[in-house]
Amino acid sequence: HKKFIDPKTGLFEDKYLEKRNCPVCDSNNFSKLFQCSGGIYVKCNRCSMIYTNPVFTQDALNKYYSSLDNGHAELIDTESDFYREIFSNGLQSITKFITKGKILDIGCSSGFFLDCAKDLGWSTYGIELGQAESQVARSKGHIIYNCELETIDFDEKFDVVTLWDVFEHIPDGKQYLSLVYELLTDEGVLFLQIPSSDSLAAKILREQCKVFEGLEHCNMYNAKTLNSVLEACDYEMLQLVSVISEIAVMNNYFSYEDPYFGQTIYGENLLDCIDADFIHENLLGYKLQCVVKKSVRSKMT
Repeated sequence: HKKFIDPKTGLFEDKYLEKRNCPVCDSNNFSKLFQCSGGIYVKCNRCSMIYTNPVFTQDALNKYYSSLDNGHAELIDTESDFYREIFSNGLQSITKFITKGKILDIGCSSGFFLDCAKDLGWSTYGIELGQAESQVARSKGHIIYNCELETIDFDEKFDVVTLWDVFEHIPDGKQYLSLVYELLTDEGVLFLQIPSSDSLAAKILREQCKVFEGLEHCNMYNAKTLNSVLEACDYEMLQLVSVISEIAVMNNYFSYEDPYFGQTIYGENLLDCIDADFIHENLLGYKLQCVVKKSVRSKMT
C-alpha cells in the first residue's frame, strides 16, 4: 500500500481516488469512523453501510490487482488445512441446493478452491486478475480467464458462481451482482464469503482489526446491508451463516497483547463467558457466508 500513500498526510494520494455515495442506498449522508492504512472508513447514516470514501478508481484498482504477486497463493498453501476446511464447508452449503455442474470462481487465486470442487466432480472455471496466480491455476487444468468479468464473452452459463473474499473488493456491488446474475442458469446459485462489519472482532478492534485494510476492502457489509443489495438485484437468500469466531484474537486484545500474535492462554471462550456457538448463532463471526438464487419474481418477469 505504501507507494500509493502521501507521506505528508498518511492517506492515499488523490490521483488514485474518487468520492462516492453509499454503495447500498446511494445516500451522501455519512459519518467518518476512522483512518486505516491510508484509507478512510465511513458509515452511512441512512442504512449503516460501512465503506471507504473516497475509493480507488476502477482503473487504479485494475492496475493494482494485475500487478500483485502470488503472495496470496503462498498464504493459502501455508495454511492449507484451514482453507481446505473453509472451502469444504462452503461446498457443503452449495450442494444443499445444487449438486453438480459448472462452477465459476471469481478471484480464484491459484485455484485451491477449484481443486476442492474438481475433486468432487465439478467442471471448474475461474477468473483471476493476478498474472502469476492465474498461471498457477491454469496449470492445474482449470479453465482460467485473466481479465475483468465485464470483458469476457461467455458462451455458456454456470450452475454455481462463487466469490470467496472478493465481493468486499468491488466498489459497485450492485452492478457486479447484475453481471453475475446473467451468468447463472435459472436454477443456479451464487455463493459469497465476505468479512462482516458486524463481527464482534471488528466492533471491538475497529481499525486494528485486519478486516479493515484501507485499499482493497472498500465495502464492509453486514447481514442487513448484504440483504439489501441482493434483493435490489433480484436475488433470494437461501442460507446465511457466520464463520471464524476470532475468540483468540479478541482475548489477546483484552490481555493487552498483540491481537494477532499474542500469547494469551484463553482460547475456547471470550472472557470466559462467550463461546463460538453464541457468536455464530448471532451472526457475529468474522465473516459471513451466504448462498442465494435468482428470485421467483425475477424469473417471472
